[in-house]
Amino acid sequence: MDDFTRPVSAISNEFKRYINLRINYMGLALNKKLADFMSQIITLFVLAGVFSMVLLMLSFAFVFWYGSNAGTYYHGFLIVSLTYMLIGLVIYYFREPLLMNPLIKKLHSKHFEMTNEDGDKSIIISSKEDMEKYLEIMDLQIEQSELLMHKYVRDIGDALKPSNILNSLMTYALTSSNLMMSGALLVLRYMRKRKR
Repeated sequence: MDDFTRPVSAISNEFKRYINLRINYMGLALNKKLADFMSQIITLFVLAGVFSMVLLMLSFAFVFWYGSNAGTYYHGFLIVSLTYMLIGLVIYYFREPLLMNPLIKKLHSKHFEMTNEDGDKSIIISSKEDMEKYLEIMDLQIEQSELLMHKYVRDIGDALKPSNILNSLMTYALTSSNLMMSGALLVLRYMRKRKR
């Protein structure tokens, strides 16, 4: 009987694992896309604000320079506008560690509490690279789970072949203590009746 229940139990457990992996994978992929989108929006707003300040300062510098034709006002405005432009470039080039990674960490900690297969330790994702690595790992786990489920289905098919059913019933009948005891008592009764 164990030949019947073992594959069914195994496929049931593997199917539960597969569903949990799929749910976790979809949640992680959604968080990644949401973090990408939010990072792009934040970068766009920051860059728009910085460049509008640069344009404003450059405009004031040009106006004061043109108005005074050789004064000191425009030097100050040019320095300020160049500073804003430098800040904008730094934010643009370091947008991933400055914006993306903290956003991923925040989204992951609030909306997506994942555990490893043992269920006892939280997975820590603190950057885009960590998220991409974990997505690859989950892809492999899902693939492994699908292969195991295919194997268990084949095992169930093998267990349900008539020869295996008969073999399992015979093995169960011979290894069951109650059936063995009943059979032994029948043999003893028969031998006693035969002696008389």
